[in-house]
Amino acid sequence: MNPMMPVNVVRRKRPWFFISVILVCVILIALSYIPLPYYIYSPGNAESLQPLIQVSGGHKTEKGSFMLTTVYVVYAKNVYDLLYGLSLPDHQLIPVSQVDPGLTNQQYNQIEDYMMTSSHQSAEIAALQYLKKPVYVHVLGVQIIYVYPTSKAVGLLQSGDIITSIQGQSLQDPSRLIQIFQHAGVGDKVSLSILRSGHKLHLVVPLVNLAANPKQHEVGLGISAGIALSVKTPIRIRINSGDINGPSAGLMFTLEVINQLYNHGDLTKGYRIAGTGTMSENGTIGQIGGVEHKIVAAARAHANYFFVPMDTSKGDTNEVHAMEAAKRIHTMMKVVPVHTLKQAIAFLQHLPQKRV
Repeated sequence: MNPMMPVNVVRRKRPWFFISVILVCVILIALSYIPLPYYIYSPGNAESLQPLIQVSGGHKTEKGSFMLTTVYVVYAKNVYDLLYGLSLPDHQLIPVSQVDPGLTNQQYNQIEDYMMTSSHQSAEIAALQYLKKPVYVHVLGVQIIYVYPTSKAVGLLQSGDIITSIQGQSLQDPSRLIQIFQHAGVGDKVSLSILRSGHKLHLVVPLVNLAANPKQHEVGLGISAGIALSVKTPIRIRINSGDINGPSAGLMFTLEVINQLYNHGDLTKGYRIAGTGTMSENGTIGQIGGVEHKIVAAARAHANYFFVPMDTSKGDTNEVHAMEAAKRIHTMMKVVPVHTLKQAIAFLQHLPQKRV
């Protein structure tokens, strides 16, 4: 046989190669199921409020715009979500424990939904009271946001239920709940009157110990709840916030409602005015989260001014963080700290008309 003649050679593939490929695949799949305790925050959008709010008898003649600002939040449920979130510009990694300690995603969303509904109501009340328009507010009771798994009310009470009375006592003053629980014991049964989808129900629910330490005594129903209001006015106001949740757009909702009913000119004066802050019924503006990301979102949308909650109490940081963020990104947008609705409107009234 000629040694130079070509021959067919069969090379045996090494088994470790196949094992390595399989191991890599297993690891890649496993990584998608390993939960990570982080949220990733980054700038969202600055959205004009005029198309989102309809006020009967109002007008939409503003030359500028009021804009709500949002934060884009990614829950890093696995390493791939984490890598995606970290690729976003101006991102911030925050442990879940700082955002929603001990809550499931469903519970967190239920809280955000309740807060947004309350934000709509508070904006409506604050706006109409400022304009001295008729508005009637009635406390219905205590609205259930969610029921804890350890509660004896699981299967009896539901998210959205409104407790109108307990032990025959009206809950138009929700503090009565606490008064009753202070003199009750674990296992005691209380009678509740409930409003559920417009229907009245009467339930009896045993109380549980809410304290993390069993030796401590903290009796309650085992629910997360907030005040339920009925707001009535001849002026119909519709706020369509879509999939935006949380209470932080309260100030900007209020300003847009007022501007559509305002009879003394356009409060925007032709400027793009963004902002953030909760709104109480009495016109007080409260602190919010993610303000540094909202500053970036507003600057990207070419806002001229940004309303931010003023730091008035120990632990408040919105004002200082907003100023730091504006300086960091070198924006020409002016940050305006405000503590009350009247302060915000006074600032707008003193703005010169923008020249086009």
